[in-house]
Amino acid sequence: MLKPASTPSRSFLLQALLLFLFAFWLLAFHTGDASLWDIDEPFNAQAVKEMVAHDNLVVPTFNEALRPDKPILNYWLIWAGVRLLGMNGWGMRIGSVALGALLVLYLALALRRFYGERTALLTGLLTATALHSQIIFRAAVPDPLLIFFVTVSLISFLRGYLLSEERRRDYLISYAAMALATLAKGPIGFLLPGLIIVLFLLSRRDLPHLWRQGQLPLGVPLFLLIALPWYLAVGVETHWLWDRIFIDQQNIGRYAASMEGHHGPIYYYLLTVPLALLPWSIFLPQTFAELWQRRKALFTRAPADAFMLLWAFIWVAFFSLSATKLPNYAWEAYPPLFLLLGQRLNLALNGTLPLRRWGVLLSLSALLGVGLVLAALGWWLVPKEIPPLGEVAYLGLPYILAALVGLFFAWRGRLMAAIGSLGAGAVALTGVLVLLAMPALDTLKPSMTMGRMIHTVEGSQPYAIATWHWFQPSFLFYAGRGAMPVHELGRLTELPQIVADGQGTAFLALPAADLAAVRKQLPKTIHSQELYAGYELYSRKSIVLLRLDNVLPEKP
Repeated sequence: MLKPASTPSRSFLLQALLLFLFAFWLLAFHTGDASLWDIDEPFNAQAVKEMVAHDNLVVPTFNEALRPDKPILNYWLIWAGVRLLGMNGWGMRIGSVALGALLVLYLALALRRFYGERTALLTGLLTATALHSQIIFRAAVPDPLLIFFVTVSLISFLRGYLLSEERRRDYLISYAAMALATLAKGPIGFLLPGLIIVLFLLSRRDLPHLWRQGQLPLGVPLFLLIALPWYLAVGVETHWLWDRIFIDQQNIGRYAASMEGHHGPIYYYLLTVPLALLPWSIFLPQTFAELWQRRKALFTRAPADAFMLLWAFIWVAFFSLSATKLPNYAWEAYPPLFLLLGQRLNLALNGTLPLRRWGVLLSLSALLGVGLVLAALGWWLVPKEIPPLGEVAYLGLPYILAALVGLFFAWRGRLMAAIGSLGAGAVALTGVLVLLAMPALDTLKPSMTMGRMIHTVEGSQPYAIATWHWFQPSFLFYAGRGAMPVHELGRLTELPQIVADGQGTAFLALPAADLAAVRKQLPKTIHSQELYAGYELYSRKSIVLLRLDNVLPEKP
């Protein structure tokens, strides 16, 4: 399978560049227009606001408290986007968009030598259009950084292992990428890639390669030089409190016990991964069937395929054993799966190993079923669970149409046209989500609306913000200024002091059901004015925003 060294053709480089531009456009399409999604995005965004306000890009904080949830690299990425595009949705998310497009380009360029130009381009295309790509690379979260650098580290290792003439360079790139992954999300950035590499070498009975030719004397110092300084700096500034909490709570604690209600059975990712890879996951059965037929010679005759399979399996298996489970945790397993899917489709397209017609028809029928289920849930369940949103049966329409068109072409033996219909369906689904679903959901996320009201009413005047029996981090981001805190009230008797701290003005967000009781307990010296009332998606309650002002005593 290994291709001889050659210079990429001009047509390939042009196609790779066009694929990058397409991926960037698709991921950036209206990405900055939607308000931030609680809870992770506004936590990260507000942390950047506070770091900028404090002129401290070392210690992340949220609401005047240390934020030990994630390392620094994502905050720096968001900070760079904010410097470029402003403190808004575009500035917060443009870094993730760029990383998604760069991942697509990297996969195409890095895999060409092993798998040929068309498979490499197909891998990039599948990555750009998969359902979960349209979610994760549109979010101001650290996952895009971890995905990108883990992918670079593992593919660079594979290139170094199989291409001796490029070994030193690629191995050092691998170490550097692991260091950056560690700055993005912690020890998982080097522990799991390291485990994959070690198990691959063991399967090849070639573990001594690691210390004989693995560039350890240069790679380990390079890793430490990149990853260690910030961990030391934040440790010194916080007297090692950040480091201790991060390791104990956010790493050991998350793996040993479910946190924030994120749990699931051991087969959790067997359900979420196929959904995340839609529409392309419908070809996973044919892909794994072809690999199974070659299983006995996989590690000896196709080490690149074996490495990809091992990479995907170990990553998913590791997080299947974790107590805390989220769909995002498995994303780093997707690049090898996209590659294996792209390779299988290419073998079918060039006639080397055709797909059986009945298998393709079954796969497309499965996608049709997914579309019908989405449409049914959007028509029946969503109005029941989120009444203000109404029916959203249109969510299933792109997959339904793509599957029907694909079935037509597959029946006539035109596989390339069927694949094209799936790609068009994936793009259409993005359009439906961005142009129809997101604006509708934004009306049910009142934090940005309330924040704009506060800034319009107050202008540059001082004020304080508080919440009662309700809190979302996005409220602090949109309603506050710089490092301004939000007061989560424990007792209503705290309100006079908060109004005083705001130099006579405060804004209080609370459930509408508590409005009468709160007004009854307000002292006569505080006047309340209702500015906003609306349904809120997360709490499924109506939320009210009050403006509270000290009443000046009448002159005698």
